[in-house]
Amino acid sequence: MNSKTRFLKALNHEKPDRVPFNFWMDRPVMQEYEKKVGHRHWRVTHFEADVIETFSHVSFTKDAATDDPYHQGINLEDWSKADEIVMPDPNDDKVYSTIKTDLDEFPEHAVILDMITPWGYIAGMRGYEQVYMDMYDVPEEFLKLSRRLTDMLKVVVDRACKMGITALYLMEDLADRNGLSIAPNMINEFCLQYAKELADVAKANGVPVMFHSDGNVGDLLEHLIAIGVSAVNPMQPHLNDAVEFKKKFGDKLAVYGGLDNCYIIPNESAEKVREHVLDVFEKIGKPDGALIFSTHDIPVGTPEENLEMMVKTIKEECVY
Repeated sequence: MNSKTRFLKALNHEKPDRVPFNFWMDRPVMQEYEKKVGHRHWRVTHFEADVIETFSHVSFTKDAATDDPYHQGINLEDWSKADEIVMPDPNDDKVYSTIKTDLDEFPEHAVILDMITPWGYIAGMRGYEQVYMDMYDVPEEFLKLSRRLTDMLKVVVDRACKMGITALYLMEDLADRNGLSIAPNMINEFCLQYAKELADVAKANGVPVMFHSDGNVGDLLEHLIAIGVSAVNPMQPHLNDAVEFKKKFGDKLAVYGGLDNCYIIPNESAEKVREHVLDVFEKIGKPDGALIFSTHDIPVGTPEENLEMMVKTIKEECVY
């Protein structure tokens, strides 16, 4: 079974041969591995991971070579200037250069498109210390710019889907350790209604949709289901109860995540890491296969044997 099939089966609540997986680490560690292994997708070429997260190059500046959509070189200091922002051309082939490279190089792997929502683009232009107040102070301007961004991004999603991406992966941190960081009605008005339009484009192309939000996401999940999301990431285990999640939402949502990058993987013994991986597999994966292992950023200083044990356990013991 190849990685793409393994990934899609898990996303569809069908049991593959083993749990598909991916993982992230702090960027300095990622760079060291890339130097050592010699490939930017070293997690796939060296550790036999199943998922590649690819990026479009939507840029508001002349320099489009960035994988960080939150920092596009635009500071919107005055909302009266918002109409002057020139939207990137979504029909420029340069926007899709990395997507094409990844699809061509890894045709048997799950290649998912990472994309922040229009809310995230505005947060990047305004800064998080200001964007929360903007929703109260200038809602009409905020929604007007969101509309322009959404119309542009819908073209990007449509083209990427037609190129052959495996899933659309929307990303926005809408919760913290205590729950939702914005009131539910504001999340829907300022973020999720536009995320739904992007999701609808993907689904019209037969491409499933995933969503990332850190934090305690219990109160967010019904809203994600309503916009057509099939899997949630990362479901941090120290903030979210896997058993409770499976009972309430397990028939509607798969998990892309589940692994503890904050405490167990960096700080415990390799054997404790093995036990943790198997525990998540038992609670989330075993019932119906709806688990794709991933982590948020595994920090600098994590013992290499812990990473090796995490991968070994997934590949050898998390089998159906």
